[in-house]
Amino acid sequence: MTPYETFMNGVRMARKIAAECLDEAKTADTARGFHLIAEHDRHIERAEDYEMRAAWYAPEIEQEIAA
Repeated sequence: MTPYETFMNGVRMARKIAAECLDEAKTADTARGFHLIAEHDRHIERAEDYEMRAAWYAPEIEQEIAA
C-alpha cells in the first residue's frame, strides 16, 4: 500500500467515524450529545489533515485533477 493510499484510507475511516458520532449525537442526552459533536469535529479535522498529507504523495494524475 502506498503512502497516498494509506492516508486516503485514513480519510475515509475518519469521515465514517465522524458520521457515526453525529448520528449518535442526535439521539443522545445533552451532555453525551455535546461530547459526540466535539468528537465529530475532531475526526473531521483529522480527515482534513490526512487529505493534506495524502496530497504530498498523490499520483501525478490526482494532482492534475485537483488543480
